[in-house]
Amino acid sequence: MEHGHQHGHSIERELECVSQVPIFQSLAEDQLLSVAQVTRPIHADKGGSVFNAGEVSQTLYIVNSGQVRLYHLSAEGKEQVLRVLNPGDFVGEIALFTDEIHGSYAEATMTTELCTISRDSLTTLISRMPPLSMRLLGALADRLKAAERQATLMAIPDALPRLAGYLQALSHYQAGVVDLPMSKQDLAAYLGMTPESLSRKLHQLVEDEVIETIGRRQIKVLAVDDLAALAPQ
Repeated sequence: MEHGHQHGHSIERELECVSQVPIFQSLAEDQLLSVAQVTRPIHADKGGSVFNAGEVSQTLYIVNSGQVRLYHLSAEGKEQVLRVLNPGDFVGEIALFTDEIHGSYAEATMTTELCTISRDSLTTLISRMPPLSMRLLGALADRLKAAERQATLMAIPDALPRLAGYLQALSHYQAGVVDLPMSKQDLAAYLGMTPESLSRKLHQLVEDEVIETIGRRQIKVLAVDDLAALAPQ
């Protein structure tokens, strides 16, 4: 069940959407047009649901503009953020192989436009464009590696190494400015911390001149070796 509001089909809008997605970017112009022709747009307001845990999905969701957060709810109602989808990111590719039962909730964090491709349409596209299957498998492998990294971080009891390991990976082990892909509140939930704990640990890293915070969503890594010393080995 799709919870966003469906909009009228606009081939220009759908071309813009699918052309952002890495698995489609190497396609020829006529192939990209074929993808756009089977793509349908949906709109979600801030706080609006895209899908809920327990629902069956046969749909690939691609973020065109805005942002979507994916999260689990524990038995106690505590949120665990799994991923945040920004423009060009997608979810639901497992629907290609099976009737997926969503294990997470997807919620728009701001006004968001998505484009969707049904399982039947995606299967047809892959049969006509075999390289797409390899690109989808590559995307699944990347997703698996990201999930393993998060599981590794979550297994660390101390919050500071958890944060340092995340920033180290985000910065690709280099000095410089990086953009946080999610709000600090969502980052705290992603790392299994409270927002207050995240603020304290960031402040500690700033005080120790390991990082510098720039505005609300940027961090500058100043001391790569010091960050590495704090991160899990």
